[in-house]
Amino acid sequence: MYPISLADELHIEKVSSAQITISCTHPDLPLGEENLVHRAAALFLKEQALSGGAQIEIIKHIPLAAGLGGGSSDAAAVLKGMNILWNSNVPLDELMEMGAQIGADVPFFIFGKGAVMGGRGERVMQPLPPLKLWMLLINPGLPLSTKQVYEQGKWGLTKDRGGNRISLPPQDLEKMGTFLHNDLEGPALELIPTIGHIKECMLEAEASEVLMTGSGPTVFGLFAKESEAQRAARDLKMEEGWVTFVAHIISEV
Repeated sequence: MYPISLADELHIEKVSSAQITISCTHPDLPLGEENLVHRAAALFLKEQALSGGAQIEIIKHIPLAAGLGGGSSDAAAVLKGMNILWNSNVPLDELMEMGAQIGADVPFFIFGKGAVMGGRGERVMQPLPPLKLWMLLINPGLPLSTKQVYEQGKWGLTKDRGGNRISLPPQDLEKMGTFLHNDLEGPALELIPTIGHIKECMLEAEASEVLMTGSGPTVFGLFAKESEAQRAARDLKMEEGWVTFVAHIISEV
């Protein structure tokens, strides 16, 4: 997993009343206790035995249910932000343990650097070297939950063999094709066939490699330079509902 430059923006404020209030620029985002940001704030206050509450504004740039870790990264930002605002000085590993109670991807965003993740995705198995790559992301404008994708897939039980069997990504973009793989892409394609069409369009736009990200339905194409990704975004024949983003891998959050 690698962090990329596409991100939401959060504003966190301490309040004296014992309440957590969430507001958001996206009208479809739930703002109650089911929201990962709300759960992160509540957990931090409880674990640190803090009085008062928090008022949090979320300015969304990451599409909802897009396979891009929007909710998880926001929850991680809240834990890290509250740690600073309350001067709690909670160590990174304890923040990551806290994040694992909220969602499997939250510890990765707290860690904030490229890493091979294990367990349910919450354990850092090995840090990864920086990758200097640009990408064009296309979201079809159709939300797809991780739960839907896993229910669609035909999965056997996994076994803990001990250690890490995932190879490190090549630094050479030309060799990335044999490395890239996503087991969730098959079941996601069955649910949203448009994913396949987006991949074809991305290849026609001369992306070096193309893959669905996470549980989908967002697709990314890799480029060596920003200018190449921007050109592909301009030249791509867009369909109704599609949204594009140009981003790059960042070395540290």
